[in-house]
Amino acid sequence: MTHQSVREMPAPASSRRAQARTVIHLVPHTHWDREWYLPWQRFRMRLVDLVDGLVDEMRDDERVRFTLDGQTATVDDYLEIRPEREAEIRRLVTQGRLAVGPWRILMDEFLVSGETIVRNLEMGLSRATELGRPMAIGYLPDMFGHVAQMPQILRSAGIEDAVVWRGVPAAIDRHAFTWTAPDGSAVRCEYLLGGYGNGREILALAEHVGRKLEAFVELQASSFEGDDLLAMYGEDHSVPRPGYAQLVARFNERQDRFEIRIETLPEALAAIRGTDRPALAWQGELRSGARANVLMGVTSHRVEVKQAAGRVERLLERTVEPLWALHGGAWPAAFLDEAWTRVVENSAHDSICACSSEQTVAQVLVRYAEADAIGSGLLDRLLADLGLDAPRGGFVVANPSPVERADVVEIDLPADLPPIVVDASGRRVPVQDGGVRETIVREVEVDANEVVDYLRLRLHGRELFGFQVCGCRFSRDEPTEAASRRPTLTVEADLVPDPAELDVDALLDRVAAETALGPAGPWQVVVVARPRRRLLARPSVPPLGTCVIQAAPGEPSAAAVDLPHPVRASERELSNGLVRVAVAADGGLELRRDGDLLAGVGRIVDGGDAGDSYNYAPPLSDRLVETPATARVTPGRLGPLVGSLRVERAYDWPAGLLADGSARTPETIRTDVAVTVELRADEPFVRVAVELDNRSLDHRVRFHLPIPGGADRSLAEGQFAVVERGLEMEGGHGEVPLPTFPAHGFVAAGRIAVILEHVTEYELLRSGAADRADELALTLLRATGLISRNENRYRAEPAGPVIAAPTGQAQGPRRVAFALLPLTGDASGSLAAIHAAAERYRHDLRVAPGLGPVGATPDSAVRAGLAVDGPSVVLTSLRRRADTPDRLLELRVAHEAADDALASISGPFDAWRPVDLLGRAGASDWQPAPGGIALPLGGWEIRTIQLRAVRGT
Repeated sequence: MTHQSVREMPAPASSRRAQARTVIHLVPHTHWDREWYLPWQRFRMRLVDLVDGLVDEMRDDERVRFTLDGQTATVDDYLEIRPEREAEIRRLVTQGRLAVGPWRILMDEFLVSGETIVRNLEMGLSRATELGRPMAIGYLPDMFGHVAQMPQILRSAGIEDAVVWRGVPAAIDRHAFTWTAPDGSAVRCEYLLGGYGNGREILALAEHVGRKLEAFVELQASSFEGDDLLAMYGEDHSVPRPGYAQLVARFNERQDRFEIRIETLPEALAAIRGTDRPALAWQGELRSGARANVLMGVTSHRVEVKQAAGRVERLLERTVEPLWALHGGAWPAAFLDEAWTRVVENSAHDSICACSSEQTVAQVLVRYAEADAIGSGLLDRLLADLGLDAPRGGFVVANPSPVERADVVEIDLPADLPPIVVDASGRRVPVQDGGVRETIVREVEVDANEVVDYLRLRLHGRELFGFQVCGCRFSRDEPTEAASRRPTLTVEADLVPDPAELDVDALLDRVAAETALGPAGPWQVVVVARPRRRLLARPSVPPLGTCVIQAAPGEPSAAAVDLPHPVRASERELSNGLVRVAVAADGGLELRRDGDLLAGVGRIVDGGDAGDSYNYAPPLSDRLVETPATARVTPGRLGPLVGSLRVERAYDWPAGLLADGSARTPETIRTDVAVTVELRADEPFVRVAVELDNRSLDHRVRFHLPIPGGADRSLAEGQFAVVERGLEMEGGHGEVPLPTFPAHGFVAAGRIAVILEHVTEYELLRSGAADRADELALTLLRATGLISRNENRYRAEPAGPVIAAPTGQAQGPRRVAFALLPLTGDASGSLAAIHAAAERYRHDLRVAPGLGPVGATPDSAVRAGLAVDGPSVVLTSLRRRADTPDRLLELRVAHEAADDALASISGPFDAWRPVDLLGRAGASDWQPAPGGIALPLGGWEIRTIQLRAVRGT
């Protein structure tokens, strides 16, 4: 596990030169929130005005320098409106007077995946290189804390410096320190004491520059201790005062105490590097509130944004790119670039944090929806192509994991076939019968001369009411039948087209002829879906590969396969031999594994929230609601593959807060909270989904579970690492240091782990003055209707403007899903098991109908993929690159444990070479790899390699 530590570095001989005047390296810049309390297009209007004036001044005065906030999005947003000025921008960047990059956008590091951070850096450096030269500094001025692996990410991209503000702990009392990642990678880190605008007042009054400088030096001196000083001259959405270069020149001429040097950030750091003292060293994440707010409440605000981020990141990173890289045709670079651009733009800290205007949040959700549409569209195309490997009536199943998987997929078969499924070799696949679907889709009465028009208006090709038309049949009154009987047209439909080809016009012509010949007056028009049996099947699929399953064409070649750890279900209990879950009388859950009992799991606690989008704050007089008014259990699926129970509890939650925000209202709203628990065969964890229809305002809802034996720390998977955190958070700046932390993939404490679908806020809770936590709380939703509140009980200063954001109240249906994994040992010794469970839970098998010839099973029915095996070795990316040969695969893995490991990698490749984070091979030669490679990995190492695919694959 990673941890936080600080140590004194040995001091080499001083390299400082004697100087008569105190040198101030003044860095003119702007901090540009691309979208925030105004939407992107409104802020872009300001940006265009700002850069217009800046470029004009830089043209007229060679002394002017500017740092454009470390993100190339500002450049591209400007050039979309002013394309005629691109040559000027390129010239300034090439000259080194305008610093751009290295990021595409300034992201929040904790709320996005590690791979999103990498793609952000990749895009930014690429674009900055196109413009002339990238700023080779990890500029991180306003992130709400910093992830542990950022130094390794930067060094792997060739960047040796970082600049930070928020999150730096009190133990760092100097402007420069060595920041070390868990694997030992280190960068020199410049700490901006006072923030990215710490020098904004220096030139505010032309006649008082000296006085302003004295105040600045007094505040900064203890941190610099005789080193040259760095002053960041800028603030949000602003440009330095016109003519400031001349003002600085005059000031330097008329006094000899200070020397102000106008520089870009790279120029300033290059100069300071030669004068600063040896730094302290810090290892681990930077998430302290000692000198600046970290605004930890953004993790739990607008959970729907975090859910969208998690869903789209997993789709692109772990399903579409890897499966297409191995099994797809030409690499869809343009589509993937479009999807990733939207994901990366949404990673901007005010965007993903959703501490923004209504319009901004809406645009963020639209971008995720667009990226999702691209990713799911590409996946559908790929599965359709792979479906040619399966006969019509069969199914192709794809495995996004780099290990062999046997897992559950849902399929359906014609109801007249027995519920027997086999794989391509004829072996039985375990199934669970879900029953026969209702067959009548529509039944209406239509006049004979209008029947054809009725169908024609509702047909789209051969699609009718969501089904595919397969044929039709007719019946007329018999002379002996009752007069009430109507002639009937029955349209047969199915989810799959059968026959594959159908002339819809000919079918309509036949309907027209039959209705013309038949009796006049009303006809019964019935659309019938052919009866189909819904099945759960559990095929075994190769690593990152595919298999084919289908109904048994005859007797299967072997007896039914043994099902490991089948599920047994009753009215209040599920068990599979690995874990048992039962429902108590009050609706709480009891989990049991290897004799350990966790009682009281799933206690729902609702409390008031008088805070804002940045910080939770309970009202002065809070009222917690945790006891349900009613509770009942409904059995669902009964096994043997899947068993489920639905627990429905009703609570009386206060409607909101009193007008003065001091307490919750006496009025309550009856709110139903449903918890569905699901257990699958051979899985050691319980799947949980919590659903509620939120109609209360200004409150927080959390899911509590006990920690058996207690815990004094948590382990949370974040970005390429598992971070160890204690029970407290360092504060000191005026923000209550709530130990509510983000977890990206899972969080574990004691002998329980929670596997997550998206970044989720958690807290370890203690009873009274205990030194160990006995509960873990997950935040399901936090409802608040203000971007910022001037008087927040848990924060001394405003975090933004006081603007209403009503949709932040999270009204309407909400659903949050996760899995509970009881551990057989302490969390710290169970990392490999937690990673294996997370891989299984977070990445579903994908299934699609077969499109090949009926009855045929091609040789390609089982497609081998790429296998990656090793304890706590996590696949983070597998893709082809548009700028490399089509047969070249690029693989990235992270070893998320402290010890060394050996990753076994095998698949359709014959050679490999190491590359850096950006895919640059340098002088590395291809190394032969017949059959695979054994890749040594250090503790917490992120490793990127390229594989040369075997011809024909």
